[in-house]
Amino acid sequence: MSHKSERPNDRIDLTVRSADVVEERIWKGVPRRVGRRAGWTVSVLVLAGCVLRVSSASDDSKPTELVGTWRGASTCTDRVAAPACRDEVVVYEFTVGAKSGTVHWKADKVVDGQRQLMGEMDVVYDRDDKCWKAEFISARVHSVWCLVVDGDHLTGTARLLPGKETVRRIHARRD
Repeated sequence: MSHKSERPNDRIDLTVRSADVVEERIWKGVPRRVGRRAGWTVSVLVLAGCVLRVSSASDDSKPTELVGTWRGASTCTDRVAAPACRDEVVVYEFTVGAKSGTVHWKADKVVDGQRQLMGEMDVVYDRDDKCWKAEFISARVHSVWCLVVDGDHLTGTARLLPGKETVRRIHARRD
């Protein structure tokens, strides 16, 4: 049910919602179709703001998302660039790092049912690449590791420098 007021610029819509509850909306000087469009615009902007807030929150990764024990596989992807590479069953232990915002990574491979230490390094979250990143330098290799957490699933890559060839892919699950 609708009722137009005495003043030409005021519009009052009365809508019966339940037995005795009446909602009153007053649109002063605004035609009804403009009011509806404005309502939709506000709704879309609020929804967009929520989506943006969720996506930006996921960019601010916390060390706790990575901390724990992860088990899985590290597989070779480019045997031309890394001919000595071998596929491995891996166990990774991540602990809170000594510096704020860092995570300490202890990487073991499993050989004949026994864990063997491959190495340790610290990783830090890189907002541009959206991954936990570490640079590894030894006498034989210079690489960058990039790890991504999705709940209890960890994926990652190792890229050789300076050419950026992807030589390893990681797939692991949290214990």
